[in-house]
Amino acid sequence: MVRIFRFAIIAFFISVGAGMAQTQAPAAAAAPGWHGKGRMGGRVIDEAGKLVPGVTIKFQFIPANAGPEVVTDAKGEWRLQNIAEGMWSLQYWKDGFDPRMIPVQVGGKVKEPLIELKMTKEGTDPSFAVPYGNDQARALIGQKKVAEAKAVYAKLLATYPTYNRLHLALSQCLDMEGKFAESAAELQLYVTANPTDVRVKTYLGTEYIKAKQYAEAWQVYSSIDLTQITDPLDLNDPGFMLLRASKSDEAYKYFNLAVTRFPEEASGYYYRGVASRHFAGTIDKTKTAEIKTHLIAAQGDMTKFLEMAGPTAATADDTTKQNMTMAKQVVDEIAKLLTQLK
Repeated sequence: MVRIFRFAIIAFFISVGAGMAQTQAPAAAAAPGWHGKGRMGGRVIDEAGKLVPGVTIKFQFIPANAGPEVVTDAKGEWRLQNIAEGMWSLQYWKDGFDPRMIPVQVGGKVKEPLIELKMTKEGTDPSFAVPYGNDQARALIGQKKVAEAKAVYAKLLATYPTYNRLHLALSQCLDMEGKFAESAAELQLYVTANPTDVRVKTYLGTEYIKAKQYAEAWQVYSSIDLTQITDPLDLNDPGFMLLRASKSDEAYKYFNLAVTRFPEEASGYYYRGVASRHFAGTIDKTKTAEIKTHLIAAQGDMTKFLEMAGPTAATADDTTKQNMTMAKQVVDEIAKLLTQLK
């Protein structure tokens, strides 16, 4: 029943709405399909208005997914001839500057586009560099080259340290490598900068649990505004993880949060009861009063679950039916145990 840590949304987090920035880098060699009678030209300047020589410009004719590349001359100028009319993508690259990408229409109202583009000092504008790098990293992850993808994200973060969403991407890579404590540390950096992001807070809490940092996990979850939680599983998932780790006392706290937030959900009482029953079985047998306290709590929750689930038993799903059967058995078992403890 436990859902996998939902890092699939990282790609969405990284996107900065850069339009065509996610198109693949154009081929450097000439290819059929982009030749024609059109032409365009331009120049590149820096933030001070000075001309920038040595800028590599990669051209991609969108319909052909191919095109040439040129380098700006000593005056920062460039020109391209004998090209097809239509939509082109231009990528500008030079060490020390933020890469840029712009769309250009050749032909139509403007027969020969002349483009002046300003390049900013590297680390200033992530609008193209981040989604472009994210595309490269996602492709590496698809090839199971997680370490290489992590290096891409680490370099981007070093270049754009205020782009906090990159911490989410690094966290994903670290999680895939099984480095849960390091993954949680990256998520914590993001949450510190974005304290109202409840969704990522729940990811941080579960990552702390994976790292067996239970106190830190509870600190995160207990600080969440429960009114912002709309899915009971966001509170039950960490409980399931802790039950599997034989930490039923810790699991109880999360199921208790679920019951507090969603008192109308019958399943919350069942899982809280399960945690109480399991925890009672871990207590030293000489501590009779403590054992009884947890058994009575478990019995109460199981009874409450049966009362709430009973009217819908005929149409309940298989999981609920199985839980009802188990709850009845637990209630009977606890009744016998309580008799023995008197």
